[in-house]
Amino acid sequence: MFQSLELGGRLARSHIAPMPPRTRKSPKPDRVVREEEVEILPPRRDLALDWRVIVPTVAFGTVTGFVASLIVGGGGLVRHAVVGILGMLVGQGIARLTGWRLRTGYGFLDDAGMAVLGAILVILLARFIA
Repeated sequence: MFQSLELGGRLARSHIAPMPPRTRKSPKPDRVVREEEVEILPPRRDLALDWRVIVPTVAFGTVTGFVASLIVGGGGLVRHAVVGILGMLVGQGIARLTGWRLRTGYGFLDDAGMAVLGAILVILLARFIA
């Protein structure tokens, strides 16, 4: 009933009784799941990097960043890529929040236009902050 604890070389008695192993009820009423069998988190999955998605996205971002830098100025390949990818995110955010879209009749040109618009905003915001 009592549990002994060693504190500073002397034994102290605790009024806490040891707990029995915990069990949980399963969806099936005739089965009890032991604590060792319970998984709280989903099984670990590896981060799926699909290069068939990443490479075109970076290439598209670089091109849109280059077009935006032609309009408002700027330079550097890495800067074009970063500004273009951020511009794609900003352009999609503007399209979702406001409902504004470029209507050219071609989905690729619509997305490119919104990405260039977002990249221009990113460049102007970066210049304003700096």
